[in-house]
Amino acid sequence: MSHSHFNKIQYDFFARHLRADLGAVKATQSCRWMVDTHRLGRIQDGWWFYTEQDRAAIIELVQRELHIDLLFEHFPDKSTRVDNALSHNNEKFNAFSVSNDFVLVNALQTLQLNGREIEVGSISSLGLYVNASKINSVEHQYIVLVENLAVMANLKHLAFMDNAAHLKNALWLYRGDQKAIQSTHKAYAFFRSFTASHQLLCFADVDPKGLEIALSSGANKILTVQAKSLETFNISGIEKDFYNQIQSVNYLKSKTLSEDCQTLFVTICEHKKTIKQEHILAHQIPVAVVELFN
Repeated sequence: MSHSHFNKIQYDFFARHLRADLGAVKATQSCRWMVDTHRLGRIQDGWWFYTEQDRAAIIELVQRELHIDLLFEHFPDKSTRVDNALSHNNEKFNAFSVSNDFVLVNALQTLQLNGREIEVGSISSLGLYVNASKINSVEHQYIVLVENLAVMANLKHLAFMDNAAHLKNALWLYRGDQKAIQSTHKAYAFFRSFTASHQLLCFADVDPKGLEIALSSGANKILTVQAKSLETFNISGIEKDFYNQIQSVNYLKSKTLSEDCQTLFVTICEHKKTIKQEHILAHQIPVAVVELFN
């Protein structure tokens, strides 16, 4: 394996093991390639050992090479059925699900796409599925990537603080699901395609995984609760999610966050408490815009 770019076997191997964040796995040809080509990790006694810094470096390497997130997106080795039909009798051969072409978008008022205004606010809905490749322009100034589907149908129930009031005019984009039938790949690619022209924000759960999603999304700001809201939030039931996200905690410790974002992260860790987007909606917890980086 003398090439320097990831193939599907290598991509799937590292995606699987770095999600688990074991720190050591049985050495394979992919591991030897990673050490020999990129000098990441070390092989000893038949095992590949890697640090949190190695893990972060591999994720960033994939981002530079393929413009996708190793932990959240599939290897982009397939084409659409329509593309296949140009040259192949079997349009389904090695093709994405038809839904892969589409992204789910919504707005509090009207959708402003391709120079048109589309009414969606008059009825309660998840929004509209649109073919991302057919969207030539987005007239919204702000685009918000949303982690959970429940938010898409409940935008009107969000309580915006003053510095987030402008997002009432934003385009809201669902990030998709890990399941192959509704991949996150198209939503992330669509979102990042507006990096140079729009202000991009991420709205995710208030937990380590949510912050990790925000950092890897391409956004430079997040829509989230204030740290004091996290401190005072109480609900029945046992908190399990924080303890299941230690790998995300370690990932975040290696990042340089803005002061406000770091305060939120420290508060999550100190109180070992999380707030899901559904909690934000149900309890009408005010949300504010916070810079991800200084």
